[in-house]
Amino acid sequence: MRIGTPRLVMAVTAGIAAVVLSAPTSGAAGVGVNAVKPAATDSHAQTGMGPGWVMASYKANGPMVGYLFAEGFTFADGTRKPGPDHTDVRGIAEGSAGNTDGITRWPWGYSGGSFDGCAYIYGTRKLGLKRTGFSSTRCANGPSFPGSARPGGAPDALRWWHSEQVFCTTVDGRPRDNLCNQYGVWSTNKGGGLKATTPRAECPVYGNIGAAAVYGADGAAIPRHRLGTVPVIDPKTGAPSRIDVRYVTKDRQWVMAKWNDNRFVAGIAWGFFPRGCLN
Repeated sequence: MRIGTPRLVMAVTAGIAAVVLSAPTSGAAGVGVNAVKPAATDSHAQTGMGPGWVMASYKANGPMVGYLFAEGFTFADGTRKPGPDHTDVRGIAEGSAGNTDGITRWPWGYSGGSFDGCAYIYGTRKLGLKRTGFSSTRCANGPSFPGSARPGGAPDALRWWHSEQVFCTTVDGRPRDNLCNQYGVWSTNKGGGLKATTPRAECPVYGNIGAAAVYGADGAAIPRHRLGTVPVIDPKTGAPSRIDVRYVTKDRQWVMAKWNDNRFVAGIAWGFFPRGCLN
C-alpha cells in the first residue's frame, strides 16, 4: 500500500500525505516511545542498520544525519552505551522511497540520544515499543517539505523534514568549499555521484554531531560516539585513503562521508569527519 492510504485512524498533518501505524505488539516497533534493540536481540545488518544501531535521515531512504544506538553498544574508543536511545514514533510512512534492501516502512518523529531532533528511521526492524504516549511534543506535526530526488523534479511521495539547502551549498553566500555542491547533497542526480577527496591528516570519525548542527545551526556540533579513525594512507591499498562525501554542514565544520571500501565499528559505513582533516 502506498502512502496516502491510512491504515489506522490518526490525525494526519498537511506535511504527510498519509501515515501507516503499527500495532503495539511486544518486541515490535509501534507508535509511542521505542528503544533500539541490542545486538543480542537482533544482529541483522544491511544498509542503514546493524547490530545495536540504526540510521536516521531527513528523508525516507536518505543520507545519514545521525544514529541511534542500543544499550551496551561498544564504540571505537572502548566506551559502552549505558542505556538505549529512544525515538518517539509518531507514525510509520509506507513506501520504498527507492530503497533496494527491502525497507518499505519508515518510522518518523522525534529521535533522542545524541541526535536530538526530527528524523525518519531506517525501517522498523531495530526498534521495539517500550510504552504508548510520547517523551516529547517535538516533531509531532510530521515532515512537510516537498523535496525531490531530482533537481526540478516532482516531489517525492514521502515528504522531507528539511530542504537540502540546510547543508553547505555553493550558492548560499558563504565562503566557497570544494566539497560542497549547488544542491547541498551529492548524489547521482545532484552532482553526478559522491564527491571524492583524501585526508590531509588522520581523521577521527563520529556517529553524531547533533540535529541542530546537521540541520544548519552554526557552531552547534557536539561530536559523540567515536566510530573509528581514518589514516592518511589506506593500509589495504598503500594509497591515500579515499573519502566519499555526501554533504558538508552549513558552517563548513563537519563532513558526512564514508571511507571507501572500509567500515567502522559494527559495520557502520557513514560518519562525521572534521572538515579540517580533509583536503
